[in-house]
Order: sequence, then structure tokens, then C-alpha cells
Amino acid sequence: MIDEIKPDEILEVLKKRIAGFEMSAGEVETGRIIHVGDGIARAWGLDTIMSGELVEIDVSENRIVTGMVMNLEEETVGIILFSDYELVKENCVVRRTKKVAEVPAGTGLLGRVIDPLGNPIDGKGPVKTDIYKRVEAKGPGIIDRQNVTEPLLTGIKAIDAMIPIGRGQRELIIGDRRTGKTTIAIDTIIHQKQSDPDKQVYCFYVAIGQKRSSVVQLVEKLTKFGVMAYTTIVAATASDPAAMQYLAPYAATAMAEYFRDKGKHALVIFDDLTKHSQAYRELSLLMRRSPGREAYPGDVFYLHSRLLERAAKMSAARGGGSLTALPIVETQEGNVAAYIPTNIISITDGQMFLETDLFNSGLRPAINVGISVSRVGGDAQLKAMKQTASSLRIDLAQFRELAAFMQFSSDLDPATKKQLDRGKRLTEILKQRQNSPITIYKQIMILKAGISGRLDKYPITKLLLYEQELYNFIDANGSSLMEKFRKENKFTEDIESEAEELLDHFETEFHHELMAGDVDSGFTAGLALAMNKRNTGANHNILKLLEGITTRELSSPKLEKELEQIMSGHDLYEHDRFNKLIDTCKILDYDESKDMDTLFHKAAAIMAKELTQLKSGEVFNRLKKREESSSTALSPFFAIPHFVVEGKDIYQLVIFRSLKGIYFTEKAPKVHALFFLSCSLDQRHFHLVVISSLAKIVQHPSFKEDWLKADSIMKLRGILRDAQGSTG
Repeated sequence: MIDEIKPDEILEVLKKRIAGFEMSAGEVETGRIIHVGDGIARAWGLDTIMSGELVEIDVSENRIVTGMVMNLEEETVGIILFSDYELVKENCVVRRTKKVAEVPAGTGLLGRVIDPLGNPIDGKGPVKTDIYKRVEAKGPGIIDRQNVTEPLLTGIKAIDAMIPIGRGQRELIIGDRRTGKTTIAIDTIIHQKQSDPDKQVYCFYVAIGQKRSSVVQLVEKLTKFGVMAYTTIVAATASDPAAMQYLAPYAATAMAEYFRDKGKHALVIFDDLTKHSQAYRELSLLMRRSPGREAYPGDVFYLHSRLLERAAKMSAARGGGSLTALPIVETQEGNVAAYIPTNIISITDGQMFLETDLFNSGLRPAINVGISVSRVGGDAQLKAMKQTASSLRIDLAQFRELAAFMQFSSDLDPATKKQLDRGKRLTEILKQRQNSPITIYKQIMILKAGISGRLDKYPITKLLLYEQELYNFIDANGSSLMEKFRKENKFTEDIESEAEELLDHFETEFHHELMAGDVDSGFTAGLALAMNKRNTGANHNILKLLEGITTRELSSPKLEKELEQIMSGHDLYEHDRFNKLIDTCKILDYDESKDMDTLFHKAAAIMAKELTQLKSGEVFNRLKKREESSSTALSPFFAIPHFVVEGKDIYQLVIFRSLKGIYFTEKAPKVHALFFLSCSLDQRHFHLVVISSLAKIVQHPSFKEDWLKADSIMKLRGILRDAQGSTG
């Protein structure tokens, strides 16, 4: 009888009984891990589970590991594990949650650094929100969208003028490593800062496969510029599992969609989708999905298309909000025809191609205007910018083509020479320092000057100086024009006339032959050499003032001789002149605020009374510009903010003593002795004498203690005089 029982029959009976089993209320469907490794697990027993559903795996009594179902197979399911996957072992219990992957959303995420699951990793406590959004969601349909017509301004001249981005657009940033891709993204975030919350663009930056130190530096930079208040950073770093890197861009998009669906505006930056593709390839190969070209799975195109389709400008009926996407892709040796780059180029609405050769030649941002394009184009461009720079892209492309052709020719006709000169000047004014976005109306004014030929009469080396001085002039004298621009957003006859008058007025005051872009550096370069001599005992932090000086100037025999004369103290005339300066300069006690800008405004108001050619606002701008180029806090105790003015025989010293201390930098959080200097170009030698003497004075053994204890301005002046006598 026993011999007649067959195993197949027993198996069939068991299958029928299992098929008829129904769980009672409250029971949770569970399974068992049958295989685990490399962040991937296979589980048996979860027959009714959904794709993308979250699961919980018991690895110990009080420990749970979270995963997400990625593969649905006939007998088993494939699960990607998000963290602590090394704790998962075979035979661990897997529980369904009956929830697809969700992440927190809402304003509680602003200013935070979180992982792709929404867990905070910035040490600021839990995220405060009750709103959750599905990680995977369909993009809005055609009925729910409208045309992209509203500009998303980046603050970068080359982009806003030639490759405009609209709210709701998907614009690819593509190029080799170290060509400034992330810098463009960060500058765009910085430029979104608004005082009006209704106009604010909420930014989400996704760091995929980056070093943790890079993410920390990014947070510090955004905090420094005061933009973290409207920014969220979703970080899946190189040390995180591939599953987290895969999930990160979808999670950030879900968070950004909250603002889009509320009628607000959001920007999400994916840095970068090349690493995202590689993480997905790793997961797919471990899941044993069929590999295709370059071992990527067949659905790698769908991987990014379903992500980027969620960027949209919503219709008025849906609130009119927008979600703009700036994906970043890394190429190798400029190969934009590689598999992943071509996939993403075909999905997006345009691309900015950054070229290594342009970057290395000093053209930054290093955008190749020939193959960069915005498929939204002028529809999303401010009308005033379109009126000004509509021909700029073609002009530059023609210039570069002509320059490449004419490099073999020495004999140029006047028309060709003029076109080449104009192209060089347009290229020069499109250069821009990183983390220095410019308001759109100032961009329009400098581009108007360049395209109309106003810059043709100036040397190319003076154009960046022209630009900076023009911005300062607009701040001081162009407020009415800027207000009209904001109201009209285009050139009318009146605005055109006023803009031309403003440029004419500026050019009557701009004397490029009296100004040098590196004049501050020229003053202090020699001083840096002098301070570096062993017998001076001066503080080597003075080297912070050294910036942009040519090797030829540093090694000049004439400069060496001049420095030796200063350091030896044999220049008795300048020594006496310095003593008179100490006796006659203004010295003030200042403890109104610890804020540097507040102090600079105070100093500017005092200095402007003597500098009749400059208004208080212009003095402040010059002090601020000098500080931004390189901190003038030469030690944690003292600083020498200084700038150059036009004219002759001008030298001014204003001294502040602050008992509270003024915050300059993290390394100089409490500066107590501040020496504000302004001088004309002909006072170069005396300027070296003054800074050298001040640097020695503040290092006198008793200076700090005496400076803080002095109870009157007269005693402060005496401390300086006595210290100068003992060091002279």
C-alpha cells in the first residue's frame, strides 16, 4: 500500500490546499529569504506582492532591514536592499507592507540633507511632515500641461542669453569630468534666492555616487550664500548601496512634485545620471536580467524617460506650477555619441555641452555654443534679452569658425579684422566667475554694450573691469531704469533711450587707462614677498592677499629693490609720512554690530566724505568686491580692507576698534583691529609702506592686550605710535 503513494500526487495535493488557503483578518503575508548577496535578496512565499512594494526583513529581534521588490518571477521575488544588507541572511523572515515606496514631502524638507528614503542625515533631528508621495508616479498628460513660456533664470550670461531655460523644461548639462557642470547647477540654485516667497523656486539637488566630503562642501557653500532655506539635498553617496543610488532621483522628483502640484515652482538637479545608469546596471546584472549594449539592461532608456517626463509646466486648471529638471551627464573624451548620453539627449529639451579645451583655455563657463541648444528657445526668454542678444549665438559661432580658418592667414581685410575683434570681446564678456550669478537686467546692459560695439574701443584686458564697474554704476545710478525693466520686461523707446544715456554717462566716468584689474594684487604682491623674509617676523597670513600676479612681476629686480628699501627702514621720508598719517587719521570705537556688511557701510560713509568723487554706496561696493576676491583679514585679530580710487595724491586711513569683534571668516570670526585704506595709483610705494608698517605693528608682543584695554581714542593712537617706534 505504501509503495503505491507517489511523490507527485502528494505534491499536487499540497499545491491545491495552499491555493485554497486564505489569510484571516490581521494576518500579514510573509516569506523567507532563500538567497542573499551584494545588496540583492531573493525571497519565496510572497505570491501576491506588488512590484515596487516595500518589504521588511527581520534580521534580529529588534532590527529590521528595508527593501523594495524589483523582480517578480514565477516562484520567487527579487528584492533590492537599502541599508545594512550585510545583516540579511538566508531563512530570514520577509513581511509585506502593502505600500509601494513612498518618501516624505512638503516644506519640512527645505534646508535639510536626507537620504533617498527621506531619513535625515544632517544631524538636525527628524523631518517634520505628515505628507508622503509615491516615488514612482506617471508624468502629467498632455491635457494637464501647457507650453513652457516662463524663464528660469540661471544668472549665467552665456546661458540666459544663448541657451535660455524655461520653467518646466528638461535641459541637459553634459561634458567631461572637471569642466564645470556642477558649478552651473550650483550657480542656478544660488540665483533662485527671492525675497518674495510667491516667486521662489524650490530647489532639490540629487547627489548620486559622489564622495561624502563633496556633499559636505556643497552644503557649506549653499549655507554660505544663504540659499539652503529653499533647498533640499538628497544624497546617495559612493559609500551607499546601489539600490539607494537607483532610488535617489525618483525620490527627489516625488518631493519636488509636491511644490509643482501646489502651483509653485521647483527645480531638481540630477548629479549625475551617468552614475545612476551604472547603479541600475549593477542591480540588473545581480538580478540576472538580460544584459544588452555595454551590459545595460534593455529598459535603460525607460529608466530615465519615465523620470524626466515628470518635469512639466502645469496648465492653469492644475495650478500653473512647474517642475524643471537639469540632468547632468558625464562624457569621456567629449564623446556625446556614447550610449547613455544619446539616450538622455533624445529625452531632454536641449543640452549645454561643456568642452574641456574651452575650460582649459580660461573660457568659463566652457559652453560650446555650436552644439548646445535649447529646444524651447526664445519662448522662455525675457523679451528684453531676446531683443538684445538674439544674434549673439550665431555671431559667436561664426567668430569661432572664422578664427579657426584665419589662424593660418596674416593678411586680414578691415571687415574681417573688425569681426574677429568683436568676437573676441563678446567671448571675453561672457566669462564669469563661479558662484557669482548676475541679475538678468545687468546681463542685458553688458551684452547691449558688447553687441552694439561700445566695447570695441577698449583693450580686451579691461573688459571684465568695465563690466564690474558698470554693475557698480548701475547700483548707484540706474535704479529707475532697473525698475522700468522689471515692469516692462522689454525695451520700449523710453527704456532704450534711458539705457543708452546710462551707458554714455558711465563711459564718461570710466577711465580704463587709470585702472588696473589686478591693482590691489599689485600693491600687495610685493608685500607678500616682503612679509615672507625671515628677518621681518611678520605674519605669513599676509600671503592671503596674493592673487593673480604674474611671475614676471614677482621676480622683478626693481620690485625686489623697492621691498628691501621698505623693509630696511631707510626710507625716512615715507617713515615720517606714515607717522603723520597715524596722528591725523580717524580712529573710532565700534560695537554696533558684529556683521561685516554693517561695518563696511559705516566705514564707507566716513570715507566718502573725503573721497568726493565717490558716493557712499560706491565705496561700500568696492570694499565688498575687494573682500570677496580674497579676505583682507590677515589674522584672527586684524584686517586691512583697501581699494584703489581714481585721481592723484589720495591716501586715506580710517581705523576701527571693535571689542565685540567683527565676523570676517570662520578663521577670523572676531577681528578687533580694522584698518580701512584708500589710495590713488600714484601712491603705490607709500601703500606698500603703510601695509608693511601696520602688519608689523599688530604683531608687537603687547599690541593685542593694549588694544583691547585702551579706554580712549587718544590711547589707541598712542599704542599705534609707540608700536611703530619700537618696530621702526
